[in-house]
Amino acid sequence: MIKQIFSILGIMILSFVLQAQVKIHSHNDYTHTKPFTDAVANKTFSIEADVFLVGNLLVVSHSKQEINIEHTLENMYFQPIQALSKSNDFYSFQLMIDVKDNFNLTYPALLKLIMNYQNDFNNKGKKVSIVISGNRPPDSTTHNYKEVSFDGLPNHNYKPQDLAKVAMISDNFATYSKWKGLGEISEADKTKLSTLIKSAHQIGKPIRFWNAPDNEASWKLLHDLGADIINTDRVAEATKFFKLK
Repeated sequence: MIKQIFSILGIMILSFVLQAQVKIHSHNDYTHTKPFTDAVANKTFSIEADVFLVGNLLVVSHSKQEINIEHTLENMYFQPIQALSKSNDFYSFQLMIDVKDNFNLTYPALLKLIMNYQNDFNNKGKKVSIVISGNRPPDSTTHNYKEVSFDGLPNHNYKPQDLAKVAMISDNFATYSKWKGLGEISEADKTKLSTLIKSAHQIGKPIRFWNAPDNEASWKLLHDLGADIINTDRVAEATKFFKLK
C-alpha cells in the first residue's frame, strides 16, 4: 500500500514538473522565414527538419517535389550548430529529424554526419540531441541506436530499454478533436486529450501534439491540460505568450 502511494505521488510530482516547464517545438523549422536563426534566438527547445535521401546527401524538404539539392541538412542545420557551439549563445536543445525515406537507407548517411560533428554537438556543458521522427525502426530495436533518440508514439508498449530511447510522445491533435482554435472545445475532446497526456506522463515522457490549431487559444488549452511541448510555426509569438503568462 505504501509503495502504491509513493508511486502515485511520484507520478503526480513528475506530471507537475513536466507541465511547469513549457517547451516550444519549431515545427517544420526549415519553412520559416529565418530557419534555425529565429528558433535559436528564442531558445526553442526543439527544432524540426524533414529530410530526404538524395544520393548520399540528406536534403531538407517538405516533399519530393520541392527538393532543392542545395538545402542539405548539413548546411542548414549542422554547420550553423557548429558555429553556435563556439559562441556564448550555445544552449542545449534537440534537433528533430523527420525521416521521409526508408530509415535503413537514411540512417547510415545521418550517422556519418553526426559523427563528423559530434564534438560540436557537445560543448561547454551544453548538448544538441538528435531525435528521429517519421520513418523509424521497430520499437523493439531502438535501444540499439546509441547516437540518437526517438519521437515516441502513444499507446505503444515499449520495453524499458527501448523506452529509455524515447525523447517524447507525439500525436496528431486531429485524432482527438476537430476544434479549430475558435470558441470552446467540447468537454469530451478535452477528456480525450487529457487522458493521452496523463498516459504519457505515467511513463515519464513529455508530450507534443502536432496538427493542433496554431493560436493562443490552442497553446493555452494544451498547456492547461498538461501538454509539455507546444508545437508551432509561430515560434516568437508562442515564446512571448508563455513568458507573459
